[in-house]
Amino acid sequence: MSQFPDFQISNLQWEGLGTSEGALCVYCRRRPVDPRWKPFCSERCKMADLGRWLTGDYSVPGERLPEEPDPHRDRE
Repeated sequence: MSQFPDFQISNLQWEGLGTSEGALCVYCRRRPVDPRWKPFCSERCKMADLGRWLTGDYSVPGERLPEEPDPHRDRE
C-alpha cells in the first residue's frame, strides 16, 4: 500500500504515478498522463490540483513561518 495513509491505492497503482510510460494522472489516478498536461491527464485535473494548493487542502509538513509584514500595504 501507499506510504501516505490518506491514499488507499495498491502498489501497482503507486508505481504508475510517476512520469514513466503508462503513468496515471497524479490527481484522479484513473486516466493515463497526457503529455500536454504532464503529470496530469487533463487541464481539469491540473486546475483542480492547483485549487487544492491554493485553498490550503495540501500543505508541506513543517512548522509555520511567521508572516512578514507587507512593505507595500498601508503606505501613506
